[in-house]
Amino acid sequence: MRKLFLILILFCCLVDFINAQTPVIDSLRKELVISKNDSIKVHDRIRISWYLIQIPDSSSAWKYINEADSIANKTGNPVLKGIVYEHLGFLHNRLFSKKAVTHYLQAENILKNYPNSLAAKKSMASLCLNIGIEHMNVNDEEGALYYYFEGIKRYEAFDNMNRNLPILYANIIDAYFNLGKYESALSYCDKAYTKSMTSGMAPAQMSASINYGRVLMKLNRPGKAAFYLLKGKSIADSVNDLYFQSKYYQVIGGFKFEENKFDEALADFTTALTLIKKTNAPYDIVSCYTWMGACNTGLKNFQAGRKYLDTAFPIAKENNYLHLLKYIYLNRYHLEKAAGNFYLAINNLDSFNVINDSLQLASQADKIEFLDAKYQAEKKDAQISQLQTEKELQQLYLRQKNTLNYILIAAGLILFIFVFLLNRNLRQKQKLQQQRIIELETQQKLTATEAVLKGEEQERTRLAKDLHDGLGGMLSGIKYSLSNMKGNLIMTPDNAQAFERSMDMLDSSIKEMRRVAHNMMPEALVKFGLDTALKDFCNEINQTGALSVNYQSIGLENEMIEQTTAVTIYRIVQELINNTLKHAAAKKAIVQVTKSDRHLSVTVEDDGRGFDIKILKQALGIGWSNIQNRVEFLKGTLDVQSEKDRGTSVHIEMNV
Repeated sequence: MRKLFLILILFCCLVDFINAQTPVIDSLRKELVISKNDSIKVHDRIRISWYLIQIPDSSSAWKYINEADSIANKTGNPVLKGIVYEHLGFLHNRLFSKKAVTHYLQAENILKNYPNSLAAKKSMASLCLNIGIEHMNVNDEEGALYYYFEGIKRYEAFDNMNRNLPILYANIIDAYFNLGKYESALSYCDKAYTKSMTSGMAPAQMSASINYGRVLMKLNRPGKAAFYLLKGKSIADSVNDLYFQSKYYQVIGGFKFEENKFDEALADFTTALTLIKKTNAPYDIVSCYTWMGACNTGLKNFQAGRKYLDTAFPIAKENNYLHLLKYIYLNRYHLEKAAGNFYLAINNLDSFNVINDSLQLASQADKIEFLDAKYQAEKKDAQISQLQTEKELQQLYLRQKNTLNYILIAAGLILFIFVFLLNRNLRQKQKLQQQRIIELETQQKLTATEAVLKGEEQERTRLAKDLHDGLGGMLSGIKYSLSNMKGNLIMTPDNAQAFERSMDMLDSSIKEMRRVAHNMMPEALVKFGLDTALKDFCNEINQTGALSVNYQSIGLENEMIEQTTAVTIYRIVQELINNTLKHAAAKKAIVQVTKSDRHLSVTVEDDGRGFDIKILKQALGIGWSNIQNRVEFLKGTLDVQSEKDRGTSVHIEMNV
């Protein structure tokens, strides 16, 4: 049972592509003739070598890896060399090989110096899996666990969905299982199961499910174990995987055997044998025959038990399955002992002990060879480090010789940079001063504009009051006196008619005087604010019949705008409408004022004949100049859009 699941795990790595290797290899061989950089050439040859070793076609696999090694040597790229070393180790590792460990450790010693290389990270992670398997091969579960845990940490640092992660989790479970630490194995079963289910790889899913089940059986949780074992079988059934279908029956048969349910166990192993024979997997065939022999021993069916064990023996011997041969001899011993054939029992026990001692000696030799390989790799790494140190000392002498020159060059460079920065600083100061002067001139211009506008409004207000209170009062008094005189005078019809015309002209003069006074300073603007004043202004224009003005306001209700600003906006609108009346020959116009928070926009549009806006740059009229000055005073923006026969739109935005 010890090697059974390690082989199961390795099978998971290969089953996805075994049936499709030939077209993949043919495709890769075609890729080799395409011109590429050296790094891709190396990786292409490693990939094709990896596929070829699975067929197996060892000679071709070695041919391509040697080509990759030659290209890597020419490039002088240590990361490529480390990756080649890793694959050399993989090619040597068909069971356990000192050369495999040596190459793995050489690869690790090179690649660990390049933590920022993604290719090095990937190779360092897969090295942990391979070196861990080597520790398992020499029965060093603790050493294997160290590398498996390190491999998980490395994969999760850059590729949390890597397909090797489920294999690492499965190997950790196997190591803990062999150590008898079933609770520790259980803590990784859920991780392996979850990761495999998200991987989409059916072999990994089946392996994780069966692993989960066998650990739970060891922890005496048969109900939950049955769920995962059946889950693995259902996946195997869905993909018609005979190998894993057989594994299911082998595992549950083994646990039923431990419970002394020999007849049920025999039925399970019989089913497993029928399935595994179709896959031509000799290791599992021998294992099933051996278990069936043991089950018949438990059932006291000694003749049938001998038959199965005798059938297993030549297959195990032909394939040099020493571990299985050991168990065949051990089961023969138990069978003959139970049958009362003590002489045959002792002979089989002696054969068991011989093979067991041989395997233990081989295991010790493997451990010694493994340690020697690690020592040789570390020794070689130390020699390389020593040579590197000597080279660095020589380079240090040369560096010291040139240090003075570097210092002088650096001093000259620093002096140049200092002068450059000083000069740039002076230019920057001059630029800032010039900018400040421009800002002061602009501020002075705005202050002057503000003074002119305020003076203009004050003068308008004074003239409006003088006209309204002075001249208006006098004209009203004259009208009143003439009205009183009319009753005391006797006039001819012609004189009476002339008198009435004079009174009408006097009324017209009073109305015109009031209109002029109102235009100079609208009373509604002072009393009720901008919104009401603009509305009244547009209504007055509408009453004249010269232009239909549609006034719209948004957000101005109950808004009190500072009087200077309100007067300025009113004058801008007034001037724009006057321009429309004078020049546009328009029938309709729109005045829209919108206020949102502190932002205010004014739009005046008409359907007149329009004009070329380029002429505004050469405009000498005082009206347009007043509009521009007022917008600048309010620190607003002015946008004019106009086309011939398509009207004019003036849009102003400002903060108030």
